[in-house]
Amino acid sequence: MSTFHITVRVALLLFPLFFVEPFLAQEVRHHACFEQPNGAKEAIRRLPESARYWLAEDAIYIITPDERCAFLHLNADEEREQFIEQFWYRRSVDPISLGYDFKTEFYRRVVFANEKYGSELLAGRKTDRGRLYVIFGPPDSVDEKSDPAAPHSIEKWRYHYVKGIGENVEIHFEYVTRYHDYVLSDADRYLVAQADQNLAFPVTPENVGLHTGPKRPPKIRFKDLEALVGSRIVRNEVKFSPQIEYSAATHATTLARIDIQIPCESCTRDGQIAIEHPLFVRVSKPSGWVVTTSELVANVAMQDKSDSKLILTGHLDVPIAPGSYQLSIATKNATTGDAGVLRTQINVPTYESLGTKN
Repeated sequence: MSTFHITVRVALLLFPLFFVEPFLAQEVRHHACFEQPNGAKEAIRRLPESARYWLAEDAIYIITPDERCAFLHLNADEEREQFIEQFWYRRSVDPISLGYDFKTEFYRRVVFANEKYGSELLAGRKTDRGRLYVIFGPPDSVDEKSDPAAPHSIEKWRYHYVKGIGENVEIHFEYVTRYHDYVLSDADRYLVAQADQNLAFPVTPENVGLHTGPKRPPKIRFKDLEALVGSRIVRNEVKFSPQIEYSAATHATTLARIDIQIPCESCTRDGQIAIEHPLFVRVSKPSGWVVTTSELVANVAMQDKSDSKLILTGHLDVPIAPGSYQLSIATKNATTGDAGVLRTQINVPTYESLGTKN
């Protein structure tokens, strides 16, 4: 059988986890979005590539029919960018806190699914196990696999609770030899379809529009560090360096994993962390548009492999579209008040350049 036919049959088997047609080709059932029969298809065709990818790969699991309809009626890139920002803002665990907890966790799951369940034929997030991992999160327990070469090999996932299904949920995946993958069993497809696809956040028709009022600014704890980031005064009293690794999530979004390392000579006292360094991180476009801001604290002491000295570390995951950005970081020694600022350009790679094809 040719690779083309194998790919098609795999996609047909694995895609309809929730009994839906291929997303870009479908008009949401029982939802009047366009008066014309092919209105949605035409609107999708007119979307720029990045927006089309975002709709088909990033938002596909969690976007509501009302949100999808509102997105398809937008005509400008700036409006679409605002919509996507508010899309994640509505799902934020704490809407007035800095950072998008749900957004970051979502993309962490996507990256894990890609790395754990992907193959040459299908991205991990598109497989049955990958989809469930992204939507439900990691299972509470997984039965050890049987020999995949044996007939009727089954992998069992157990969740203590799944919203919309209930408690003590058990989901079975059957190994299909010709696809070299575990596929959701027919008996469990109906069960999974009962799950609340809105997960744990409320999205109603009343709060999906672009013009529901200005977004409340995030609550900033480290205002002095925020001021340092925007200041022209360069403070180099605290030396530090970020190390960034990029992981492929979707064609529209890359997960930037930032580790910030701050050398310290007397971080600990009696085996306990004696000094902390609060951090303020800002990622902005060359135009100055702020994409995201985050606050964290470097308070984990580690041994520097290069010279055996101690370093304090802080870790931050940032989901971001491929492209060029300015990364600005400000920190200070919470004990002495010494501060440091670093500004550097980062180039976020594309999905394909990270070696991912599907």
